[in-house]
Amino acid sequence: MAEKHFEADDPYELVAARVPLEPGVDADELMARCFIEEYALLGTPRHKMMQLFRSKFFAGTNVIYENRGEEFVQRIIDEVFGSAQSQEVS
Repeated sequence: MAEKHFEADDPYELVAARVPLEPGVDADELMARCFIEEYALLGTPRHKMMQLFRSKFFAGTNVIYENRGEEFVQRIIDEVFGSAQSQEVS
């Protein structure tokens, strides 16, 4: 891969932007659901999903895990994939 020096006006520079939400909307829940649905569509199995939130390597998912806890994340995983109990019976 060719090395390129960074330029102050680089058009490919990563930029973060906040999006205003309606009052009462839980941004952590929206982001967690978005991450879980996206990784599920990429083929990530249910049993690996929590690892994405626990790992500090995945900053976006990990900040939700640190702020809201495992039960919060597990609830959303269950909503996206269906509860683990119902899948074991099937």
